[in-house]
Amino acid sequence: MHFVTGAFISCVCLASAILFTEDFPKWFKCILALIGALSSGYALAILIRKISELSSLYSEPKLWSTAGICSVAMLIVIIVVVAILHRRAKN
Repeated sequence: MHFVTGAFISCVCLASAILFTEDFPKWFKCILALIGALSSGYALAILIRKISELSSLYSEPKLWSTAGICSVAMLIVIIVVVAILHRRAKN
């Protein structure tokens, strides 16, 4: 259930950033990106934990360290995608 909640929050952040692009200032878009990255990273960490519990291939990872690593990875992915889209929009 926590995975679904985290994924829903990140989708809501993405949808509101897309729908209200012209209305929100840049700092609010950055906050939306951070909230989306944190919630999707947390959801990804929960998914990794559930898979490791079900498959018994890995020992149970610490949730907060895994959530931090996943959140940073999601934030990097968001920054890279935004940079690529910005370059394409310039051309």
